[in-house]
Amino acid sequence: MKWLSRIIASLLAVIALYLVAALLGSIIPANQFWKSTDSGIELFIETNDLHTGIIMPVYSDVHDWRTLVRPEHVDSPMGYSSHILVGWGHEGVYRNTENWQDLRFSDATSAIFGSDDVLLHVYHLNYPQAYPHYRRRITVSEAEYRLIVKAIKERFVLDEAGQAIPSPGYGKHDLFYKAYGHYNAFYTCNNWTSDVLRQAGIRTGIWTPFQGGVMRWVPEGETDNQ
Repeated sequence: MKWLSRIIASLLAVIALYLVAALLGSIIPANQFWKSTDSGIELFIETNDLHTGIIMPVYSDVHDWRTLVRPEHVDSPMGYSSHILVGWGHEGVYRNTENWQDLRFSDATSAIFGSDDVLLHVYHLNYPQAYPHYRRRITVSEAEYRLIVKAIKERFVLDEAGQAIPSPGYGKHDLFYKAYGHYNAFYTCNNWTSDVLRQAGIRTGIWTPFQGGVMRWVPEGETDNQ
């Protein structure tokens, strides 16, 4: 019983340290003095309280996603829309955990200890609007957007013809794509979102394993009060 108590106490201490580090990482900013521009490329950062992702226009003067995220990948033309929401994460968690209550122990264990089985999740949206809790708007410069595009494109696994490799998603408006990367407790789907933003020079937390650490850094005044 003494050894069991020590093991439990050690596990609780590790969890507590992890949570404290996550809190500190989420409130310490990278790119502290960045500001959303008055004109440029309008993006959104979205959360479902588990995963976060970046919403981008399918086509802009800076980049055309149709060459990689192709219209023929979706079952119906109605499923292909004006914008895409892109996130990266653990394959088992992504495929099986659309919401927190769906999380399976085996997927959670694999995600915590690490796996190379990762996916990009691409969801098609038609002219999205900002909402205070789960979808917030930022406007980035063309140079910043090019860096965001570059970071995301580098995650796509391509076939011999140079095409992305899709597989079915949750419904007719989303798909999963085979991706590069290593997922673990220290580099989660939310760390990835912040990492993409940070590489583009956009303000975010220095370490954000949870969605709240990502969403707190969306600039004030960038939401529609709907």
